[in-house]
Amino acid sequence: MTKTPPLEKYVDPLPRLMTAVPDRSVYRGAEYYELTMLQRPWQFHRDLGAGAVWGYWAKNPSDPGNPIGMGYLGPTVVATKDCPTVVKYRTELPTTHLFQDRVDTLHKESPDHLPKGLSVWNVVHHHGGFTPPQSDGLPLQWFSSQGVHGEGYATLDPERTAPNEAIYGYTNHEQTSCMLWYHDHAIGITSLNVYAGLAGAYLIRDPADKRLGLPEGEFEVPLILADRTFHSDGSLAYTLAQVDGADTPVVNGKAYPFLAVQPRRYRLRILNASNSRIWRLRFNAGTKTLPFWLIGTDDGFRSPLRLENILIGSAERIDLIVDFSRVPPGTNVTLENFDAPVHFADGNGPKIPEIMQFQVTERLSGASWTTPPEALSLPPVVPIRPTPQTPRRQFVIYQPSVNETLTFNALPFMAPSDDFVKVGSTEIWEYINPQRDAHPVHVHLVNFQVLDRQPFDATAFQTDYEKWVAQGLPPVGKPVLADYFTGPPTPPDPDEALSYKDTVRVYSGMVTRIIQSFDVPGTIASIPGSGTELPATYIHHCHILEHECDDLMRPWTIVQEPEAG
Repeated sequence: MTKTPPLEKYVDPLPRLMTAVPDRSVYRGAEYYELTMLQRPWQFHRDLGAGAVWGYWAKNPSDPGNPIGMGYLGPTVVATKDCPTVVKYRTELPTTHLFQDRVDTLHKESPDHLPKGLSVWNVVHHHGGFTPPQSDGLPLQWFSSQGVHGEGYATLDPERTAPNEAIYGYTNHEQTSCMLWYHDHAIGITSLNVYAGLAGAYLIRDPADKRLGLPEGEFEVPLILADRTFHSDGSLAYTLAQVDGADTPVVNGKAYPFLAVQPRRYRLRILNASNSRIWRLRFNAGTKTLPFWLIGTDDGFRSPLRLENILIGSAERIDLIVDFSRVPPGTNVTLENFDAPVHFADGNGPKIPEIMQFQVTERLSGASWTTPPEALSLPPVVPIRPTPQTPRRQFVIYQPSVNETLTFNALPFMAPSDDFVKVGSTEIWEYINPQRDAHPVHVHLVNFQVLDRQPFDATAFQTDYEKWVAQGLPPVGKPVLADYFTGPPTPPDPDEALSYKDTVRVYSGMVTRIIQSFDVPGTIASIPGSGTELPATYIHHCHILEHECDDLMRPWTIVQEPEAG
């Protein structure tokens, strides 16, 4: 098993993510970007060589010959609430994958839906976005640098689109200020493509936020957190087919970085872009834990909550206020990970106790006029309240035995959609997890709220469910969930309560319930065909990317009126 050579911690400064520049002249009333996927060298640590990585590069409207990017990851897209964003995605990646051995293995095990004769194919998902399906970046919408297309390929404005490109439109409507992200979502190889570097932040701003008094400018810091393993020459080593989790923390593309900070409040926008790792984060100030305030989750603000640690699963985002004036000048505050196995809470894999360091060594550049977090007046989150008539759907995370394929409801991804949701309706979805590990589940299109969790007899349920599956999933005889409960429902974790989410941690031995209302985006005025036509199919899936690629993913369809029965 490849292991990263020993690395000295906190010798590389944290890279500040670049920001893409929009072109407002292409589509009336919209901000336009061109993002190109390229292979470039990148050095993850001072003591490692530069290795090949993949990343997104943004066209610079004022200097087209000088694109915006680092090499690894992609530049941050900053959108304005209710102002549409249009992106042309282009791939100019090589035809040989960075992890070609793994691709060759996948082809040998080959599900029929993997493209034949290709090693690299890509599509970009707008994670957390309220997005029409043709612009969502669904797994079968892939395209390649050779111009080969997946069966679901779609693009807006095809007259402006080359075969190795796709144009997507995002309304940024009915969404509050939040940190979304964009990442690869190609069928079968999402895990490899994201590991190679294909991810970036997407911030939605609301001009009304200026009145809130939040840290801004250099004092607002997006942090894209992941774990990676490296060969001795500095190149990426994909080891996740053999072991749970990689062995080295990487933040904004650097291993064990540091950030010199002033003794003042900072706003940290943290994205867990790991393939599989769940982190439990805290700020260690040497002799004490430095508390922080949670002011937002995946899809927007929430009431401020003082915490000393927090769990964050793959694809989840958290919006934090950390006050470095609460420690003496010269203090090193270490962002730590503790008591969180890779596949929480039963997983194995390399332990990563330290992530990065905030060094309180900068002089105060001026008075801090930010609002104390406990006094913040943030937009309230209105609870979605169920009624006895609110429909419920059940999704069982099913695995016949260890190392066999994971599925929802014992159905493969490519089986036709059998969940039809009425537009404008509200539903409760119950994720039933009899497996040993937690699974962060992401639902496309919607922002939901975590309703509750309830323990059940996982062993008995799994046994009876296996018997029902062995009978061919007959319409009668399916185990009734209520017969297996071992306790009453419990409230969401404090960080989830009354929050807008698009990814939820589905814990082992628990039924996790979410509640969501279903609407669809309209048309971007300047682009015909950019709106939603019903029926419209989306997906939900585990965001442990190896599980997603291994079939823990299902389509669902939003319709005008479900058919009888």
